[in-house]
Amino acid sequence: MRGRELLGISINLLPWRARQRERRNRLFLSIILACGLLGAGIGWGRAMLVGYQLDNEQTRLTHIRNRMTQLQEDIASVQSLQARREQLQERIALIRTLEFSRPRTVMIYNALTDALAEGVYFDRVVRQDARLEISGVARSNRQVSDQMRRLAGNRIFGEPQLRDIRADEDAPQTRRFNLTLPVRGEDEGDQPRQASGASS
Repeated sequence: MRGRELLGISINLLPWRARQRERRNRLFLSIILACGLLGAGIGWGRAMLVGYQLDNEQTRLTHIRNRMTQLQEDIASVQSLQARREQLQERIALIRTLEFSRPRTVMIYNALTDALAEGVYFDRVVRQDARLEISGVARSNRQVSDQMRRLAGNRIFGEPQLRDIRADEDAPQTRRFNLTLPVRGEDEGDQPRQASGASS
């Protein structure tokens, strides 16, 4: 029976049930749609949050890289300045050494000139630290001995050491010699030469 009779009145409930079903379906669809929209909103919000965090992290990394690059440039600049400072210090030390040694060098070569014996010629004089390497020519062995005595008598020289003496191949009547001559320091040069005084 599709309807009911109540007090002689016939009521058809099918349209009401259909409307109720349709209302429930619409409500269900609305809930599903709302849940979908809510989920999409949450997903979009999370995506935006993650994107914002990634952007912040990228900005932070970029800032760190820039700072590292700047620090590396600063380090390179400091190293360059240190290298230039060391070069300047070396130049200053060299200039001071030259300024200190120039008068001494002039004194040494003046002393060599003053001590040069008659008939003796120096053709090579090389200074190596605290000694002189001298090559020369004399007319006889006696003149070589005289030259060594004159050098030993100068207060700024030590005892000369004769390394070799031989006849000159081009002029057999002359003697070619090589000797090593120590150079005293300034303090040593100011001290009296007792040995040379005794010998003279």
